[in-house]
Amino acid sequence: MKFRQLVTYVVLGATPALPAGAQMIHLGVAGGGVFPVGKLDSLFTSGRSGLITMSIGPQDAGFGLRFDYQYDGFRGKAAGSARTPDMHINSTTANVVVPFRVGYAKPYIIGGFGMYPLRLPGATKKETDWGGNIGAGIGFPIPGTTIGGFVEARYHDVNRSNTSPYHFVPVTLGLMF
Repeated sequence: MKFRQLVTYVVLGATPALPAGAQMIHLGVAGGGVFPVGKLDSLFTSGRSGLITMSIGPQDAGFGLRFDYQYDGFRGKAAGSARTPDMHINSTTANVVVPFRVGYAKPYIIGGFGMYPLRLPGATKKETDWGGNIGAGIGFPIPGTTIGGFVEARYHDVNRSNTSPYHFVPVTLGLMF
């Protein structure tokens, strides 16, 4: 590339087109179950989990970024004649994804930090705390389509400011477009 062309690209903000298949942004959805751990397990049973995700980076990259919105709902346990009210955690996290090249299926590790707004049973307002997550998954292409599938499990640690942290593990099955 000549110097004049390089300057033109920089000044105009133009970039060369990416090769076919090097799409940079992928959107995904997933659903599954969530399992309480530790203190949460004494008050709640397993529940539902839903995930909306945006992945940034080419599929062939050595790592990528993922931004997730996740809903996790826990059902309260019965204690005698009373039952603990249900609890819901909505999280927004930024994660780093490190894939491994093994063949048809692509295992990966994922981890990151984010905000965890939650409404505690009996509380009138939401509590927002910071936390982190780490986990692993397997991505795989769906034959005959440009859609990919994935299965993953992550351990979440919500660092609550006033009391002990909450821990839970969602296990989800999803599609990446």
